[in-house]
Amino acid sequence: MLKQMRGYTKALRITLWLIIFAFIGTTFFVWGFRSTSGPGGVSPIAAVEGENIPYADYQQAYQRQYKLYQERLGEKFNEKILDQLNLRGQVVEGLIGRRLLLHEAKRLGIVVSPDELVKEITTIPAFSDATGFSRDRYLRTLQSSRLTPEKFEESLREDLLLRKVEAWVKGGVHLLPDETWEAFRFNRASVKVEYLLFADPQAQHATAQKVAELVNEKKSWGEIVKASGLKPTVSDFFSWDRTLPQIPDQERFKEAALVTERGAISPVIQGEKARYLLRVIDRKDPSPADFDREKAQFSVGLLKRKREQVFADWVRRVRAQAKVKIETASL
Repeated sequence: MLKQMRGYTKALRITLWLIIFAFIGTTFFVWGFRSTSGPGGVSPIAAVEGENIPYADYQQAYQRQYKLYQERLGEKFNEKILDQLNLRGQVVEGLIGRRLLLHEAKRLGIVVSPDELVKEITTIPAFSDATGFSRDRYLRTLQSSRLTPEKFEESLREDLLLRKVEAWVKGGVHLLPDETWEAFRFNRASVKVEYLLFADPQAQHATAQKVAELVNEKKSWGEIVKASGLKPTVSDFFSWDRTLPQIPDQERFKEAALVTERGAISPVIQGEKARYLLRVIDRKDPSPADFDREKAQFSVGLLKRKREQVFADWVRRVRAQAKVKIETASL
């Protein structure tokens, strides 16, 4: 869990929050309303548990994301960037995710009451004037956006359902008794290591396997180094926040080093560009006084990250188990 929790890695953050942005719009300015395709219209872009997602929904969502990137990137905007990000695929997955979570809300018996819907509408700034919520302003604003109250309120009801589903999942996640200290120790520790670098994983596959077997057999570091035929490298002290330019897979390497005790040998670390084996020569942990001073604030952030991680994993499981059909020819 510590490895998963530490970075909430960039790839996960980008992918998940593009999906979550699609799932959870707090006002119609983000999502608008659900359109439908009439007889003879364009084929649906996808089907989720037998429910079609109209192509018009995809067009609207794609245009919103397209404009968002245009605004954020300015002169640097280039459609090739969107191809690299697979924006079309991400938009479709966002629409699929929204439908899936609404199905989950129904399965779980989660509902939004009329009073909850009214409360949400009356707190949206766009519908208020100096005296508070204005029904006339509400109706005029919807009309200017070509929305009926019925369509807008149905979309908003769905958004509230999605928030409730997220809250339901996250609400069951808590910190274990020693989890805060272990995470704090991981974040604040610094270590000095001796490591073997398998720079060509394919050519050195047999050697790496042999080394892994020796580690499992609890052989000494000297025996392992001799069997590898490699010269170990000794690092300076480093912590999570320090860059290690000589290591191609820094996050994996640092994660392994920072959870390893002084004198212990790690398992063989499989990175994207290389493999590693390391032994922690020395370790400096934070003091109990530092922990006591920062514990309260640190716990809040840790719990938030853990809940985000659990929710992300839950979303992926729901997606993996769902019956989904994507019309790739329409992308």
